[in-house]
Amino acid sequence: MNNFLSLKSYKALLLLGVAFLSFACNSSIINEEYVDYEEGVWPADSVSSFTFEVEDAKPYNIYALIRNTTEYPFQNIYIKYSLTKVDSLQPDTLINDKMSDFQLFEVKTGEPFGHIENSTGFSSTGAVFVHPLLLRKKTSFPSKGTYKIDIKHYMRPDTLEGVIGVGYRLEHVE
Repeated sequence: MNNFLSLKSYKALLLLGVAFLSFACNSSIINEEYVDYEEGVWPADSVSSFTFEVEDAKPYNIYALIRNTTEYPFQNIYIKYSLTKVDSLQPDTLINDKMSDFQLFEVKTGEPFGHIENSTGFSSTGAVFVHPLLLRKKTSFPSKGTYKIDIKHYMRPDTLEGVIGVGYRLEHVE
């Protein structure tokens, strides 16, 4: 019986260790922020703007984060984004209105690519999907300082149903 208890204890410690390591893996995230849209609608004239500090010359990954419900009517999303340095006398535009196309749902099955976030309210099923969309990989900033990223959708409808939030994530590249 003692061997059984020690085996249970060993499994519990192993599970706890795995959980600890999975949380430790998120330590590369420097900043993550969202703008939420009331009633699950992203207007075409709405630009989600975020500012963040760069402290070093290490490379970073920059993501756009789209939070949508099953009411989102398309399988993809076109977004435009700009990245500027804002704490100098003349803002330095690093990227200006770059447009990218991202798949949010699998074409054949309709399954979402993002992960499910527990939520209430906006969706009939209660499911909210979070899609991290890689905008820039291993980007090094020219200098320390404050930077701004602007994100807007570039879809045909003026209002984009089913999008409840837009954000960004900045992470160190390991």
